[in-house]
Amino acid sequence: MNPKQKSIKMHLFYCLMQLLLENLDDLKVTTPRMVKLKSDLTEFCEILNNECANTYTIQKTTYFQDLTNKINTLMRKNFNYEL
Repeated sequence: MNPKQKSIKMHLFYCLMQLLLENLDDLKVTTPRMVKLKSDLTEFCEILNNECANTYTIQKTTYFQDLTNKINTLMRKNFNYEL
């Protein structure tokens, strides 16, 4: 994997983690297994956010928020009710 591909994968991972955590919050999970998953993901997201916090992209831009908004938009526009 070249550096550009790796960066793209890391950005995708960051956005997906944020979306997953957001969705778990919205769904208000209550089963023990899902509560543990949410707890583990929250901890991991905090670590990830701390690692990224000092970067220009996090501090000075809405880059990641824009990406997550685009993912949400794609989901809404392409959602298949039959699945």
